[in-house]
Formats: sequence, structure tokens, C-alpha cells
Amino acid sequence: MRAWLAVVSVVAVMASSSAAAQSVVVSDGHTSTMSLNLFGSQSQVTFGFGVHVHRPRRVFAPVVVSPPPVYVQPAPVYVQPPPVYVQPPQVIEAPPVVMSPPPLPAPPPPVVVAPAPVVVAPAPAPQVVTRPPPPREPERPALIGIKYQPGFSGLLTSGPGSVGFSDGRFVHGVGLEARLSRWFALRSDVELRSNSRSYDVIGAKLWLAGADWKVKPFVSASLSGTEYDLRPNALAIGVVGSGGIDVFFGRHFFLTGEVKVRATPDGCCSVPQVTASAGAGVAFF
Repeated sequence: MRAWLAVVSVVAVMASSSAAAQSVVVSDGHTSTMSLNLFGSQSQVTFGFGVHVHRPRRVFAPVVVSPPPVYVQPAPVYVQPPPVYVQPPQVIEAPPVVMSPPPLPAPPPPVVVAPAPVVVAPAPAPQVVTRPPPPREPERPALIGIKYQPGFSGLLTSGPGSVGFSDGRFVHGVGLEARLSRWFALRSDVELRSNSRSYDVIGAKLWLAGADWKVKPFVSASLSGTEYDLRPNALAIGVVGSGGIDVFFGRHFFLTGEVKVRATPDGCCSVPQVTASAGAGVAFF
């Protein structure tokens, strides 16, 4: 071969990855040994080399035997890891909790049931229920009444500034009443005078008071016919009006008094005739 061939064998063994502190080189011929002191740990490195010169002629070069590389196995380095101090667990004792048991419920007070007092009440007095009397219906007069009324009768005259009463005579009166209700009746009357007679028929009588009154005023009107002795065959027809009062004593007895004014439109007897009478009567049915 025309080139230089160099074989370099380098064996390096390092026991630590730290940087070198010292180095020593020892040279001996074709080999060199270098010792390294790495922080107290020694390591050796050996270098070997050979030189072969190629000459133009063929010459068999001697065989150079290189010693085998020496591998130095470093001694194992045991690095003691730093001690790890584990702090023991700190036990903190909690203060004891003292729990007192709940108080027992107070027993209920004893229930004392007193016997009910025995009260003997007197027997209630008998109740007397008084029923109010039924409303009293006003008493109706009896149906048929007969009366007698004596009185005084005369002619009523009037002049300029004066009123007179003439031809006065006593009169006897008899009457008959049919009482249809407590306030209405039909009546007929006869008046007897010394010189004339009057007949009152188809008359109506109206009481002006309450139904239960004992004293009842009234008004009345009737159709009248009168006979005069001066005209024996003539009957003067007229009307008569009256006002009076009745006093009742029960249903069967009564007192009466009234004033009548009679008018007969006739030539001889056109002057009104006034009669005042009072009497008593009885009633039936």
C-alpha cells in the first residue's frame, strides 16, 4: 500500500463523569501510558502506534504484533446516598371531648283526679206556661135593634140678624135598625107630634168610630114623608139628615141621642123642622 497506515488504538476507561484533576504521561517506545487521577480514583490509558513505510519494491514487512489492549476494569465505586431523614409523623393528641349525657326528662307531675263534687240541686219548680189569651175580636152589635126616643121638635126660622125657634112641640119617636156590620146599618123611624107625623124610611146610618169603641158617633140620612093635620090627605115628601151618638153596653142594650133636620119642599112647609131626641134601645140576634 502506498499510503501510510496508522492504527491507533485507544482504550479509555473512566470511573467517574467528573472533570480530571491531574494527569501523568509515561512513554515507552511505541506505547504510552497515561494515568488520570479523577478526584481520588486512578485510571490508566495506554496508547500504541506503529509506522509502516511503503517502499516501491515488494518487501514483506515484518508482522507487527500489537499487544492486545488491556482493559482495566475500574473497581466499582459505591457511593452511599445521603441519608434521607424522614421526620416521624407528629401525633397531636386532641383534647378529650367530654360529652355529658343529656339530662333525663323530668317525670310529669302526678295527675290527681279529684272526684267531682256531688251537687244535689233541688228539683226545678214546675213551669206554668201561660198562654196569652187569643186576641179578642171586637164585639159586633146585635143584628136587630129597637129604640124609643122622646124629644122636642120645632120650626127653625131665621131673619136678618136673628135666628128663631117656633111652634115647639113634644115628639115621640120609635125606630128600627138592621145592623149589617160594625160600622153600617139600615134604619127606619116614625115621629109622632101633636099636629103632624113623619115617616123616615130607606135610611142609612154610618158609625164614625172604631169597631171596638163603646161610644160611637154617627151620621144618617133618610127619605122622609110628613102628614100635617092641616092637609089630612096630602103627604109632603122630603129628606131628613141627622147626627148623633150611640153608647153601647154589651151587645143587647144601648143609649142613643141625635138631632134631626127635616126639609120638605112644599109651599106651606118649606121651613126646616128641627127635632132633638134621646132614648134607649135593645138589640136581638
